[in-house]
Amino acid sequence: MIDTRLIERHAARAWPAEEVREEDGWLLRHTPGVPRRRSNSALPVGRGDGLLSGIERVEEYYAGHGLPVAVQVSPAEEHAALDAGLDARGYRKDGEVLVCTAPSAAVADAARPATPLDVVLAEHPTGAWLDAYAALEPSGSGRAEAEQLFRRITGPAAHLGVERDGRLVGIGLLVAAPGCAGVFCMATDPAHRRQGIAGAILHVGARWAQARGAGTLYLQVTAENATARRLYERLGFEVSHSYHYRLKP
Repeated sequence: MIDTRLIERHAARAWPAEEVREEDGWLLRHTPGVPRRRSNSALPVGRGDGLLSGIERVEEYYAGHGLPVAVQVSPAEEHAALDAGLDARGYRKDGEVLVCTAPSAAVADAARPATPLDVVLAEHPTGAWLDAYAALEPSGSGRAEAEQLFRRITGPAAHLGVERDGRLVGIGLLVAAPGCAGVFCMATDPAHRRQGIAGAILHVGARWAQARGAGTLYLQVTAENATARRLYERLGFEVSHSYHYRLKP
């Protein structure tokens, strides 16, 4: 089992913000034009009571960028004191997310489709993949923002997709790190769901991860997304830890 803090470090590098600073035990992240909260929030990377003493610097940083203050309390199970301190300061809780892990070999086996599907894999995002991401991404990132976002990813990556009628109707992204790989951007066009597309993408992605020595996969899924959680559980993913956000009024 990979250490939960290490997973969060890997996840932050795999999905890099445009501006990243580490100060007083905090990773401060800011990405102009991208609404995704993970790209514009502070992640605690230190330990102990010193985190709360550094919260004023966090607030100054986001105020200086004209942004609301968002703290990603992760791993939530290891930051109970920080969470309570933010609650006492009036920060409201929002957006519970489960972080799940599974052996790459187990996912590759469990996700093997009964009827083979052609899955396209590219180390760099193609124009068609970026178009599909912009169309399927619920956060509302546009095509231009997507190009900038994926240009910042420096780790070995697999951009996966399934094509129907000349366009990609399902996509996924894996980013490898030493010993593990993160699963991101899993999305399927609503008109093509329940056809095994997500499973086929994870099958190919897990095999890609194995070939790069990434024996563990991790992913993030919102607690309320019951459909995705059932899929991931069926493929062998188990909850490693959770996180949520604390938002300053």
